Amino acid sequence: MTLNIDILATEFTTGSLLYGLFDTLSMPGAVWPRLIEGRAADPLAKVRIVTTDGVPITCIGGVPVTPHAAFDVQSSPDVICIPNIRIPPDSDPRGLFQDEVTWIRDCYDMGSIIGTACSGSILLAEAGLLDGLEATSHWGFDAMFRKHYPQILYRPGRTLTFAGEGQRLVMSGGMASWHSLSLYLIARFFGEEQAAQTAQIYVMSELQTDQLAYSALSRRIESEDSVIGECQKWATANYAVADPASKMAALSGLPQRTFSRRFKSATGYSPLEYVQSLRTEEAKKLLETTICPVPEIAMMVGYEDERAFRRFFRKRTGLTTTNYRRKFDRKRFLRPR
Repeated sequence: MTLNIDILATEFTTGSLLYGLFDTLSMPGAVWPRLIEGRAADPLAKVRIVTTDGVPITCIGGVPVTPHAAFDVQSSPDVICIPNIRIPPDSDPRGLFQDEVTWIRDCYDMGSIIGTACSGSILLAEAGLLDGLEATSHWGFDAMFRKHYPQILYRPGRTLTFAGEGQRLVMSGGMASWHSLSLYLIARFFGEEQAAQTAQIYVMSELQTDQLAYSALSRRIESEDSVIGECQKWATANYAVADPASKMAALSGLPQRTFSRRFKSATGYSPLEYVQSLRTEEAKKLLETTICPVPEIAMMVGYEDERAFRRFFRKRTGLTTTNYRRKFDRKRFLRPR
């Protein structure tokens, strides 16, 4: 029995994710026999690119997309794949994709499995399918999820997250994590051997475990709440001082509880989380670009206790300072491999 997979395309989709998913999900059962044995074989999945009306569109970067069909609830596919939704991370996505969200919700109710790549999980959030559940997306949308979907248990460090009854919601995090999504879906429906063959043909590396080490704090200054915006500016220059969260509250002139509530509403982070993120970003930058010893870096970002800093850094990034420096040394781009 052929598996029916529909991949949703919008003008906010990145072409590499769209066509990457299409290619990899189309090949199981067909490409390996042709490549290795020289014989023709039928693919195990029927993969289509669908849009709201079936009319050709242009996606991110001017990449043309000619869909196979318009999406149709009456013939709900076995699997729906949603590539990224590239909108400004500080924008409000609520209500922007009503037709797509209705289709996704209806298909899910009819039994479809839904997989998202990168920020495609925004549409699951919009559909209300993630309320009270764990979810992930690209790390750059951390603040958006915190601010607009606080009912979701957002896990920005994850590369692959499952949710819903029967794990019918599958989310992959970063831009390149569509590799993980496609290999997972192939293994789930066609077996581990097909997934291994796909990875071998496309020279895909093993599934990534998290994206914490790659993440970075959005430093957009709040414009609608000028008091919080000024506190953000102050924190950017003074994150290394003792007890910066309390000093921000004093600077605001607001009662502590009022300040904390307004800060989280404006930024998606508590004052302490925001300061800790600033410290993490500066430490990462110093490890990537300098040869400063770790004790010096700890002092520079506000930690007198080197061991406490090492524990803090590993918790925030998933890597030790030594492993982070080795992995992200910026000179790595110039080395032969």
